[in-house]
Amino acid sequence: DDSEAVPAQQQYQFSVAFGLDVTAGEEDARVDYETLLDAVKESAPQLSDQQIDLKFEVKTGDNASFQVVDTQEEETRGYAKWQVTVATDEASGQQIAEGIKNSPLFAGAHFHSVTTIGGQIASDMQRLATLAIIFSLVGIIGYLWLRFQHVMFGIAAVIALVHDVLITLGAIAITHHFSAEFLLIEEFRISLPVIAAFLTIIGYSLNDTIVVFDRIREIRGKNSDLTPEMLNRSISSTLRRTLLTSVTTLIVVLLLYVFGGSGIHGFAFALVIGVVVGTYSSIFIASPSLLVLHKWASKKA
Repeated sequence: DDSEAVPAQQQYQFSVAFGLDVTAGEEDARVDYETLLDAVKESAPQLSDQQIDLKFEVKTGDNASFQVVDTQEEETRGYAKWQVTVATDEASGQQIAEGIKNSPLFAGAHFHSVTTIGGQIASDMQRLATLAIIFSLVGIIGYLWLRFQHVMFGIAAVIALVHDVLITLGAIAITHHFSAEFLLIEEFRISLPVIAAFLTIIGYSLNDTIVVFDRIREIRGKNSDLTPEMLNRSISSTLRRTLLTSVTTLIVVLLLYVFGGSGIHGFAFALVIGVVVGTYSSIFIASPSLLVLHKWASKKA
């Protein structure tokens, strides 16, 4: 019954992995579905089966996204990884995670890792990530204002940067509805690595924009006016440098996306999109925005 479902912010999720001495096709009774379900219900008997979601995958050898290494025997083993989602509050979720960790049902198993993300933690992460992006944009406006002696340079740059972040965010959102294994596209989610990618995109795109703005300042000289011809000359003189830098960066980022592994897949995907949009936004968004702002400021003066 959907009316009895616990709101998303009250769901608690964590992952737990056990190192296994298995080969393809074998199972380990210590971590089968029923055993883990019993451990969860033992820690939280008030939960029904419908309130517990267990997802499982076994990967061995080179196919493992992370591996357990036995240094004594110098061999790499696979792992059994469970993702546990329970419809409960954070305190009960932590109790369940500790119950599984300390359960005698899993005695002798290699408890590789536990990651817990509760509703409050996720909310705090979202708030801090948003503040980090906002403060970075405000700082950029201040820096460019001082460097170019006019606030319109900072505002024009931030318009381009907001465009870059929104396009990248939209691309990540589209993966929820579109995935293609042959393109290595999966359902990416906003996470701390993706937020780090956003900040990286901001820095990368800003660098390209500053190069163009510097050339505009040189060509403009002491002339108080700013014309489309000045912008065209500035863009033409920096276009070769911008494209060479972007293509080189894109090659590296694509290699990171293809061969970097699942742990940084979302980060690399965001960078691929960000490098592409950041390249054209420095030319086709930031510079025209600067011209529009200059005309507006001239009319107000």
